[in-house]
Amino acid sequence: MYMRIFFTLWVSLWLLGGCAMKKPAVSQPYVIVFKTPQWRFADTGYIRRGDGVTELEVFEAGQRLLRLQIAKTVCVESEGCIGKEQFNARYLSSAYPGNLFAHVLRGEPIYAKLNLKTTPEGFEQAIQLPEADIVYRVENAKVYFKDRKNHILIKLKPI
Repeated sequence: MYMRIFFTLWVSLWLLGGCAMKKPAVSQPYVIVFKTPQWRFADTGYIRRGDGVTELEVFEAGQRLLRLQIAKTVCVESEGCIGKEQFNARYLSSAYPGNLFAHVLRGEPIYAKLNLKTTPEGFEQAIQLPEADIVYRVENAKVYFKDRKNHILIKLKPI
């Protein structure tokens, strides 16, 4: 009898805790600007960062406009999960490396720190490639990413 209760409890905990998606640990509100061929919005939202997981939620007039989670894949609430390269090709540019979007949301250097210049408030990168012309700055938790060739602008400003 006790073994049956123990086994039931163990299976329940495993199913509820072990298989659940990890929730990112640190959450911060932002003013989020996205101008891409697929998305155009300038609204408030949250970026949650955790161990290997980054989540973005954007709200317009109190209604959730976008929710996505980046871990091993990118999960867009309205479409399901897709590979990072496939996400870039669909929403940003197929020229970008898989982890670029997660690095931008986290305010981390991109393209293996190519042309990285540290500043008193953070860093900046100017990356010119045949398929991209990127200006990327992170200063005092503000993120500015602009790709002139692919017509992409991402700005994140903490509230």
